[in-house]
Amino acid sequence: MYREKVRKHYDRLSRGYRRVADYLMNSYYDVSFMTAAQLASAVDVDTTTVVRFSQRLGYSGYPELLADIRARVKSEIYASYEPQPLSPDDPAGTFRDRIEQDRHNLSQLLVHNPPEHVAAIAAMFEAAERILIMGEGYADAVAEMAAEQLRHQGVVAVAVEEDAVKRAATLMVVDETTLAIGVSATRYGEDVARALAFARQQGAATLGVVGSLASPVNRMADRVIYAPTDATGPLPSIVALTAAMSALVRIAGRDNPDSVDRRQAEFDRIYAFLRQQTDDDST
Repeated sequence: MYREKVRKHYDRLSRGYRRVADYLMNSYYDVSFMTAAQLASAVDVDTTTVVRFSQRLGYSGYPELLADIRARVKSEIYASYEPQPLSPDDPAGTFRDRIEQDRHNLSQLLVHNPPEHVAAIAAMFEAAERILIMGEGYADAVAEMAAEQLRHQGVVAVAVEEDAVKRAATLMVVDETTLAIGVSATRYGEDVARALAFARQQGAATLGVVGSLASPVNRMADRVIYAPTDATGPLPSIVALTAAMSALVRIAGRDNPDSVDRRQAEFDRIYAFLRQQTDDDST
């Protein structure tokens, strides 16, 4: 399988070969319709590089690599239209059932948060100068991820740690310019709810992102995004919760095509600089 071969050889590939490998891994559906010359043009290398890249992976040439890619695409298409029957006791069955549950949770995320509700929440972000995000339990990692992504978009954001002393110190700066967000994956969330209550007393707007409507965060926040975390077994699924926070990050970033392009260009410039020494050492 070409994916395993790319992973096996990637660290020892030259810069040109890595460009082919990256494009192949990210856009293999497109590659399945490309000749060697078309792939070379897409990644700005010569056709010989594509052929030698194929041989570097252990193929006789590009046609053999292309056949492997097409076999992968074909199997994915068949799996979509003719899913294999699986027993719940089969690990693959467990995997499928969990994915189907998450698909349902994501669908419910849209049902429970109609456009007018999202528009009101967007206005909360528009009015805020500072965003504090507090998570509890499994949601703590989601809160940290969202705060970091917001900062990368130029938004002033802090993930407030679960530690009571650090949380108290962070809440000292809360005022009417703050949007305090509480994230709770389960019906628990008392500590986050209390922190939101304090933030409201200080004049801050409050938003809850909850996986269970039984969470006390649901009762304490000015507005709530419901992102179901339903799952079989004792552990919640944070897929919909993560999706909701990722969508809110996009809203808060106030993106437009020009700003997205500028940030991507700046990121690519810095990333290329940081990778320069590694690439120069490659053979």
